Order: sequence, then structure tokens, then C-alpha cells
Amino acid sequence: MQKKISTSRREILRLRARVVAVERACLAALNLVLRLRPEELNQNIETSRRLLEEGYQDVEFSPDLADGAERKFLAAEVEKSMRSLQAELGFKGGVSQPEEG
Repeated sequence: MQKKISTSRREILRLRARVVAVERACLAALNLVLRLRPEELNQNIETSRRLLEEGYQDVEFSPDLADGAERKFLAAEVEKSMRSLQAELGFKGGVSQPEEG
């Protein structure tokens, strides 16, 4: 017997599905850019990674995160995700991460 999924849980699952779809679409676009301008792509990813990591630690960048521990956690997650992306695209500085669904 299947359990009925609550409305709030459905919303979380929809958001999760959307994130996965957006990630895959972005990866496809990045693979295309990788073929056209690999040096620029690497530079842009590295710059974005650094700016996001630093930004999420700044209260003004993420005013909805009042807790310093949450900002630090988010900065670390952004760093990990961007490094994983770099690894997947074959760039120096990338760090492979196991894929999670």
C-alpha cells in the first residue's frame, strides 16, 4: 500500500526534480561551450566559484541567512559543487564528487 505524499513534501520533491533538470541542462550547455571556448569557460567557472564562495560568507550577499554557520555551510557546498563541475568538465582544480540523486 502506497502512502499518500503530503502537499509540502510534493513541493520539496518538485523543487528537487527542477534542480536536477536545471543541472543537466546547464551541464549540456557547458559541454557545448567547452568545445567552443574552453579557456574562457575555465576562467569563468573559476571566477564564479571564488566569488560565490566568498559571497555566501557575506551577510549582505545572503541577508536571508542570519546564522553564520548556515552561510559557512552554504559557501562550502557551493565550493564543492563548483569544484565537482570543474572536474566533470576536465579542468585543473576540479575535485570529483560522487553523484547524488
